Amino acid sequence: MSFQTKINLIEKYDYDLFKAVFDNNTKKVREMIDCGCDINMTEYDKGTTPIHIACARGHKQVLELLVQRGCDVNVQDNRGWTPLHSLVTGRYDILALWLIRQGSKIDLKDKNGFSAIDMAQGWFQQEMRDVSMGKLSNSEAVLMEVTKEYDQKKNEHNNNIKNILQQHEQSKKLSEFDLLQKNPTPNGANKQSHLSLSEVIKVYYRNDSYKTFKVSSSDTALDILKVMCEKINMKSYDKCFDIVEVIKGQIRYVKQHEVLLEVKNKWPIIINTNVDTSPQCHFSLVIRKTAPKEAITAFINVI
Repeated sequence: MSFQTKINLIEKYDYDLFKAVFDNNTKKVREMIDCGCDINMTEYDKGTTPIHIACARGHKQVLELLVQRGCDVNVQDNRGWTPLHSLVTGRYDILALWLIRQGSKIDLKDKNGFSAIDMAQGWFQQEMRDVSMGKLSNSEAVLMEVTKEYDQKKNEHNNNIKNILQQHEQSKKLSEFDLLQKNPTPNGANKQSHLSLSEVIKVYYRNDSYKTFKVSSSDTALDILKVMCEKINMKSYDKCFDIVEVIKGQIRYVKQHEVLLEVKNKWPIIINTNVDTSPQCHFSLVIRKTAPKEAITAFINVI
């Protein structure tokens, strides 16, 4: 391999590192550093280093990786800019404070005589001084408070969901136990006790209109369909309708022999719906497309 070929390979290798940093590709950057790539390499014309690019782009993950692997946090490019200059002018305030804690100097001047702190907003200059002296800045204090509050709310939310699921499982087990107590025989010999279990449900039939009635634990979709048709004065057309279940916008036709409460018990738990889950999960009465014209007309006119 000729000397020029080696130079070309090195230049390409350098370019790949700069591009990986520019793209915030932490995996690629880590691989190249592990392969021995110079973490403080500079561009020939500008003197820019990988950490300059990471700071100019505000790439937190790559910046943390470069600092962790020992890059020079006070390196200056051909203008005399340090990585901190780039963070301050880019208004990456929290990253700037973090880099100061990693040893970045706030008073290194560029070729025009300006330091990073000179380029900062007036209010931020004091924060930079505080952090350089090991104090906690106002921005960091606010961030810590917000993060703490967020974590608390997240934990409360997760605990609420956990409690709801536990209560649901406990309620389900108690219901099954109660059902077994009332109907101990596997073939449902004690059918009278079994029929005593019931629930009041809504069945929608057109837009937001619905009928409410009590459904027993043995009522099938066909039973409810007939009752529903009677309630809307379309008893003679009951063979023209179907019962469907609507779960979060997904529609499924309920088979006529299916027990309605068993179908309902399989619905997912809906959280934060103020108890009424009907907007997300409900039964609806729908007319078949093959229904005669007079049935469709009558259904449209149902109040």
